[in-house]
Amino acid sequence: MMPVALAGRVIFPLQERLKGKPTFRRLAELERTQWLTPDALAELTFCRVRRHLDWVYREVPHYRRLLDAHELPPSRIASLDDFARVPCLTKDDLQRRFDDLQPRTRLAGAQRVATGGSTGAPVTVLVDRERTAFTDAARLRAHRWWRADVGVPEVVLWGSPHELTKQDVVRTVRDRLLNSYLLSAFDLGEAALARYADAVRRRRPVKLYGYASALYLLARYLERTGFRSGDGWPRVVFTTAEPLYDFQRAVIERVFGAPAAVEYGCREGGLIANECPDGGLHVPAEGMHVEIDAADGGARGEIVITNLDSWAMPIVRYRTGDIGELDTRPCRCGRGLPRLARVDGRSTDFLVTATGKVMHALAVIYILREAPALRAFQVVQETIDRVVVRVVPDDGFVPATATAIAARVRQLFDDAAEVEVAVVDAIERAASGKHRYVISRVVDHPLIAPVEA
Repeated sequence: MMPVALAGRVIFPLQERLKGKPTFRRLAELERTQWLTPDALAELTFCRVRRHLDWVYREVPHYRRLLDAHELPPSRIASLDDFARVPCLTKDDLQRRFDDLQPRTRLAGAQRVATGGSTGAPVTVLVDRERTAFTDAARLRAHRWWRADVGVPEVVLWGSPHELTKQDVVRTVRDRLLNSYLLSAFDLGEAALARYADAVRRRRPVKLYGYASALYLLARYLERTGFRSGDGWPRVVFTTAEPLYDFQRAVIERVFGAPAAVEYGCREGGLIANECPDGGLHVPAEGMHVEIDAADGGARGEIVITNLDSWAMPIVRYRTGDIGELDTRPCRCGRGLPRLARVDGRSTDFLVTATGKVMHALAVIYILREAPALRAFQVVQETIDRVVVRVVPDDGFVPATATAIAARVRQLFDDAAEVEVAVVDAIERAASGKHRYVISRVVDHPLIAPVEA
């Protein structure tokens, strides 16, 4: 294993310098600004909103036309409330206006990044070095909160096609030099989990990082096989790309003997929030502005983001499709960074009954996770009155289990929906490697009501 100090203080900074990324300059700034007061951070955010909007207005044809059409030139944006009047960017805009959303002055080194398409057709955005530098710096800052800086031994459980197609000699050598070991989230069968468990035992990582569902499955396997952590490893388990449900957190923390920390973001928008040791899900407000669009005027609604360091393709007031709520209370950690109180997942993760009641995914997840002899499951609401429950049986599964599941799920829908329980060998993950416990195909149904707690 490479010495931690050499990996973190020499090799990684050298890599960033060779890539032309100002990651460590941004990190030094973020280490300072996190301790500003909330008012000072809000002022900093607004200054960067105005700077970004000025540039976008000059350079990007789509925004020039949009702001002129709504009589909102940057000179008229005097507050974040004014900024909230700018029309939102949607996934459809990214798909249809790809060329029009790029600046006239093209940025060198910009790369195409595609989303996994787990909630519909994938979209492609352009990501420049400034944006990736800020994202990496914000992530490094958050990992330092947990004393898990770059260079400490880590195991990564990931499944993005982009990363996995880069498993060539250069990537392998780089990972080895940085004490990072990549496992594929595309294969989570028993044989693969056995290999992963062996890798964790041998490498004794200080941190684990990966999809929430994949780390949960690995933790369950480790628990069944008598795994015991110890001697200070792992120190933290970072979960990302999917909601971390309470039942998953409980298993992960019990098995690894370490806290789980949420990282929240989206490929098209960037890194949105990281959890601190005191439980605050903090937004890196120095380069990310977060709003909540609540149709009913309440605190809870769709998360709308602006990436203030996205220049190759500006992401201004982008509708993420995720449901969440801001927390205005100060965090015990003392940082002035704004924070999210909760992220409930995508609007397509909610179930709708024929009477218009909207249920959180957990309503049905609790039923399935308590059912005996299930290895995996997924619930798909095909129509307002038809639900398919896919289950992967484990040892001891009997037909009566399927019958009981169908009956309990029907009760959730007031016995007004047909519920089919399909026993399958495996549940295919999305192209990105993510697993969705609940998929709703009726999110735009006219009966849909404001999301209930």
